Amino acid sequence: MFNTKVIISPLFSHPLPQIGRPLELYERLVNENVFAGSKEGEAALKEMGILFKYLTEVKCTENVLFDLSLARGLDYYTGIIYEAVLDDPSSGMGSIAGGGRYDELVGMFSNKDLPAVGLSIGIERIFGLLERKYENSTTIRACETEVLVGSIGSGLATERFKLIKLLWDNEVKAEMLYNDNPKPQKQLQYALENYIPFVLWIGEDEIKNNKVKVKVKNISLLENISIFIVFI
Repeated sequence: MFNTKVIISPLFSHPLPQIGRPLELYERLVNENVFAGSKEGEAALKEMGILFKYLTEVKCTENVLFDLSLARGLDYYTGIIYEAVLDDPSSGMGSIAGGGRYDELVGMFSNKDLPAVGLSIGIERIFGLLERKYENSTTIRACETEVLVGSIGSGLATERFKLIKLLWDNEVKAEMLYNDNPKPQKQLQYALENYIPFVLWIGEDEIKNNKVKVKVKNISLLENISIFIVFI
């Protein structure tokens, strides 16, 4: 649900929604000539139209709201301003990042006026959220990797790449050690240190039989699992 309050300004002949979907609110501003007679207003609206066109092309307008009441506390902005807001109401937090365009700011510290767009991130807010998220967790992982692709034997780097590509194509977060012939103990130690839950082992026999061996953390090998891989 959007905020249904309205914003009224001398430029407006009637009230408008304060916030809404980008294209819907933009088209209403254009069709109702809200900024007619205002050179700055018309120029800003034109720039917003270009932005929304690009956002539509990359299919991300569903993650964007057009907020006519948005304001930043610093006066060096010369164009668009924006904020990044968490969409989880339970976080109890507003924006976690904000910024905009400030074409004249760089020139204040150099001999050139360069167009610039920037963003500052609220590190303390993000750390606060992470602390709350993991306060009841006994283990904090350094990565989100779900599967480590390991090999036993030499000359199997290509096969490891094939297997990891298959996992990536199926949206499985996987990685491997980028050495030609990593030792099994080194691979296993890497998985344990980074709390990677699964290790897929391949060797000459596994490639021949089109199978992998699965190890779950520090548990012994469970079973052979057939997978649809063609090794060339």
